Amino acid sequence: MSEVISPYALTTVARVKDRLSMSEANFDTLLARMITGVTDFIEGECGGRRFLRTTYTNEVQTIFNKYQKMLALKNNPLVSISSLQYRAGLKSTPNWTEFNTDDWEILEDGKAGLVRVYGMLEGVNTIRVSYIAGYLVDFENFGSPTHTLPADLTDLCERMTTKIFKKREHEGKLSETFEGSTVTYGDLLDDDTKAILARYRRLPAFV
Repeated sequence: MSEVISPYALTTVARVKDRLSMSEANFDTLLARMITGVTDFIEGECGGRRFLRTTYTNEVQTIFNKYQKMLALKNNPLVSISSLQYRAGLKSTPNWTEFNTDDWEILEDGKAGLVRVYGMLEGVNTIRVSYIAGYLVDFENFGSPTHTLPADLTDLCERMTTKIFKKREHEGKLSETFEGSTVTYGDLLDDDTKAILARYRRLPAFV
């Protein structure tokens, strides 16, 4: 079975080949592998968040002290919450209890993945959330309502992939091997790249 590009990739082989003015298919597998690697790198630099819209079940959140009033979910933008529960009972025999929907609200239309919980966090040390978050990805209809992945993330992934393809024999820190050659991520972190990554970095758990 031939290798395929990751379903959560931030761009496509065809788009990268267009940047490289490449028509032949000789490097399609290598480019797919590089795009997946770059996507993983970008998501890792952004706190391990997943950009593709995904359903998350029972994500555990820890309440650090009684003054905490908001939850910062691990992924965003937040589309909807299907369950928000707190742990009652004992640690060994927890009793997960659903919050009343009037006790919480999604902030800023879910853009940052923040959820405000009202007046009941004191004494609660664990919450779990089931939700949907992330962007729609439909590269065949780029720019339409069915594709909401930010263009700067796709552009960043494409620029990094093309640079790695052209410099794939260079070595350095933060490296990964493709077809016997070692390529470098570290030297691609220029100020523009860092600025884009900073915009999408996951918020700290304590808010």
